[in-house]
Amino acid sequence: MAGILATPLFFVALMAMSLALEKPAVHHVLKHGKAVAKLADPSGTTEATIWLLALLPAAALVLVGTGAMLIGRSGVIVSTLAAIAGAVGLMVPLRTWERHHTARFPDGVDLIPHSAGSQDIYLRGEWEETARHTAVQLGIATIVIAAVAIAIFLLFEIRRRRGLTAPVPQPPPEIATAEAQLTRGRSGEPRL
Repeated sequence: MAGILATPLFFVALMAMSLALEKPAVHHVLKHGKAVAKLADPSGTTEATIWLLALLPAAALVLVGTGAMLIGRSGVIVSTLAAIAGAVGLMVPLRTWERHHTARFPDGVDLIPHSAGSQDIYLRGEWEETARHTAVQLGIATIVIAAVAIAIFLLFEIRRRRGLTAPVPQPPPEIATAEAQLTRGRSGEPRL
């Protein structure tokens, strides 16, 4: 169960870590003899950090699930509760991370200054709002999948403890035991 829940949790973490950590690279260029800071796409190191930190909650959930297998059947509950805790833990600070990300990208994530006169793909804060909304939806999906897994587990556990089993199939019909009788046909040959 932990392996299944690790997938949506990874994507929640990826969106959350992007909002929390992504920042534009700053290049200093000379313009009219003065050093001017120019924003550029995030560095490869920043992107690698985001991906590695996004893997941590999913990897931790898989480790919890692996350890929970030692408990037995009730390890499913431990795995699902860990997934719910991870999703909630990532969703709580999303609004703050959204505001900080918007502040780090004053011209929007496409980094096109308003003075350039060209059309922006994203308005300032639009990408951040979409990323937060996506992370919340994925977090809710993780929680719902975990809750359904808990409900199914509890149903099977109640059935097991009550001793309910499948109905016993009916026995096969009795086999008629009759001896074959030989009769003679018109030509006098024996037949069954």
